[in-house]
Amino acid sequence: MTLIRTTLLTLVLVLTGCASSSPVEQPRRSGSTVDRVSPNRAAELNTRLGVGYLERGNVEIALEKLQLAVRLDPKHAPAHLAIGIVYDSIGRDSQALKHLKTAVELAPGDGAAHNSLAAVLCEAGRYDEADKQFKAALEDPFYSTPDVVLANAGACARRGGKDSTAERYLRDALSIDPANRSALFNLSQMYYSQGNALQARAFLQRLESTGQMGPASLLLGYRIERALTSEETAKRYATLLETRYPESPQASEMRQQNK
Repeated sequence: MTLIRTTLLTLVLVLTGCASSSPVEQPRRSGSTVDRVSPNRAAELNTRLGVGYLERGNVEIALEKLQLAVRLDPKHAPAHLAIGIVYDSIGRDSQALKHLKTAVELAPGDGAAHNSLAAVLCEAGRYDEADKQFKAALEDPFYSTPDVVLANAGACARRGGKDSTAERYLRDALSIDPANRSALFNLSQMYYSQGNALQARAFLQRLESTGQMGPASLLLGYRIERALTSEETAKRYATLLETRYPESPQASEMRQQNK
């Protein structure tokens, strides 16, 4: 679920901020006095460093900084949250779950931690557990993007085969942000799978109005228009998919269908 991973990274950046200062493992000097940074402060600074490296795509160094942060202060929730996301991104599912669960235990009111844990649980197919965590995230009154949590919860419910629950979450997301791309895509995809191509088209058109479409959206548009026997529009989506994403799995899938 690529969108959720991207969203979780954004949430960590908001939570911890970014820093570009030097590592803080060593004591610092102030005149003739050696001032030792407290473990909590050192963990905080190394978490910021780790997130900064993560933002720049340097996962290896990010992981080193975050591992150091957790060692310096095992009760620093942002460090556990950030390192859980890193482990998830490199496929270490058990370690991701371990740290994200710790983040939730240390910061039970933090919506970002609950949303992150929910995403990983959903990826593991543990849909009911994920739903509980999404709901817990929504209980955080200071959570800045509840529409993202609702869209994630809706996408997860769809994966779990609960379309009615998914529809409720996704429509709630759109009531907060009518341009939420994940909610628009998932509703379009859901209606198409249910055989309601007209309604699927309506949500996909709304998605298209928000910006450039990715390969999954273009393939969905192609299928919807073929189902509605609108060959010209289907051809437009096909051309865009072949032009923009010729090496994508979606383009390959479309070619297979047309053989």
